[in-house]
Amino acid sequence: MKHMKKTLAAAVVLGGATTGLAYADRDDARAMEAAKITLIEAIQAAESHQGGKAFEAQIEDDSFTPEYEVNILADGKVYDVRVNAETGDIIGSREDLDD
Repeated sequence: MKHMKKTLAAAVVLGGATTGLAYADRDDARAMEAAKITLIEAIQAAESHQGGKAFEAQIEDDSFTPEYEVNILADGKVYDVRVNAETGDIIGSREDLDD
């Protein structure tokens, strides 16, 4: 019985996590629909701006304007480059010291 309760609790937690991912996917999909440039164009803009190679990119929907965050490796350092998903303009770039 004790094992069954743990299994049920784990299923509830995992079910909640899956629901959270579904909402995140919907938010990302809405951001992609609002984007006027593609993910590939954002990667190209970020690589050109920072002078390196992209190794990760994603749409961010945390602001009022959708933006892409592109991780770039340049000169042995990792940079986070934010690209406006409507205009393709570089919003900002900073060295990622967190990783």
